[in-house]
Amino acid sequence: MNRKENTILVTIVANLLLVSLKFGLAIWSGSFALRASAWHSMGDVFISLFVLAGLIAGRWEAKRRHRVGLIENIVALVVSGFIFYVAYTIFIEVVLAGEQAGLRNPWLVALTSLLTIAVTYFIARLKNYVGKATNSPSLIASGYHSRMDMYASALVVTSLIASALGLGSLDLIVSLAVILLVLKSGWEIAASAIKALFSGGLLNLEEDNIARVRRHTKRFASIGIGALIIGIFLSGVYAIQPDERGIVRQFGQVVADVGPGLHYRLPLVSRMDRVALDRVRQLQTENTLVLTGDTNLIEVKVGVQYIVSDPNAFLFNVVNSEQLVEQEAESSVRQIVAQRSVDELLTTGRGEINNQAKNLTQALVDEHQAGLKIVNVQLLAVNPPSSVADAFRDVSSAREDRSTYINEAMAYRNEVIPSARGQAVGIIETARAEKTRKIDFAIGEAAGFESQLAAYLVAPGVTRTRLYLETLERVLPSVNKFIIDPTVRTDGTELWLTNPEATK
Repeated sequence: MNRKENTILVTIVANLLLVSLKFGLAIWSGSFALRASAWHSMGDVFISLFVLAGLIAGRWEAKRRHRVGLIENIVALVVSGFIFYVAYTIFIEVVLAGEQAGLRNPWLVALTSLLTIAVTYFIARLKNYVGKATNSPSLIASGYHSRMDMYASALVVTSLIASALGLGSLDLIVSLAVILLVLKSGWEIAASAIKALFSGGLLNLEEDNIARVRRHTKRFASIGIGALIIGIFLSGVYAIQPDERGIVRQFGQVVADVGPGLHYRLPLVSRMDRVALDRVRQLQTENTLVLTGDTNLIEVKVGVQYIVSDPNAFLFNVVNSEQLVEQEAESSVRQIVAQRSVDELLTTGRGEINNQAKNLTQALVDEHQAGLKIVNVQLLAVNPPSSVADAFRDVSSAREDRSTYINEAMAYRNEVIPSARGQAVGIIETARAEKTRKIDFAIGEAAGFESQLAAYLVAPGVTRTRLYLETLERVLPSVNKFIIDPTVRTDGTELWLTNPEATK
């Protein structure tokens, strides 16, 4: 490999490190501008690979045709095409993503991003130096593109510092500026490459040639600047949906709390955060071991549903509201389960536990003034630990058997008790009837005795005789009885009766 190819390899490695650093900082901070710059550097890696292929092809061209420049001019033109595609990618990935949340750790990220400026400066200087020393148009074009990357990195650092000072909207504006820089470098390289191809010479991006190219691009720059100004102005227009609230800040200070409709804010010195009030947010905790009141370990999974009740408190009082709700819900469930038995947790006590957990979680969240309303807290899963799962299944089986026996006993009771009650009512009614009969009989006997007494008092002899005769008739119902007048005398025991029927 020659000097040009070695230079490209070195810059490819440096660019890969730069891409990793920029994407890492973009994820850490949430910066649109850093993400745009990372995409720019990613495009530079692919461009360098393409330039390397062009340099190898140009070396082959020099050996075969004794002519240098055609393939490298074509490579430079393709490089400009890659640059335009990178600008389009940045626009889709960053600008169309919408307004972002507040940047995280802007000062630290800004200081770290200074390293990217140093790396891109080294890459640009190395490519330009070697390109001029070896008369390589494609290497000069790639170096010019790297110089644009350095300018973009400087703009990114500026936007991060502005975000640290409360001007978060500048991050998106810098992203647009990076796109314009990319388009500018692509246009200049493309124009110089086309001119070199038609003239049959080599690509030359020296200051005098760049000046001529810039004269042709003044209209393009004017249009770009005008579009940027219009874009900045229009970026202040925003619409709030019916279920949202908009919180507008200027220099970090809340200046407006707006409702649904179309509104306008100052684009460079203010930012707007949307908060959905009616949207039910959901989260689930991981499976967690908790200790019950009867010293049993049980594995639970908790689900929480909540909404935003105060958008200002939601945005500014708590950094991570979801993590807060998750931790407080888990803490509430632990506290409540510690007062319950494992049987309540596994059977009929879940509903009451859910209600208590909801109220306790709401109280804990209110202590942090998070601006949230807990809609529901629910035990999604309650399982024994795997090491004692078999024992819990045996207990559950025994509990089911107990319920079966209880239900069978209740059925037998429901069958026997009504029958016994019916028999008791029958016996009581029979006794009452017998009582009534005997009382009535006794009353009748008493009335008869009183009648006989009255008759006896009137005619004692007649009454005694009648009673005597009635008694004989009752005692000897089937025996012939003879009544003899006491005046009749008999000498023996024989009775001579001529008409026995008359004596009856």
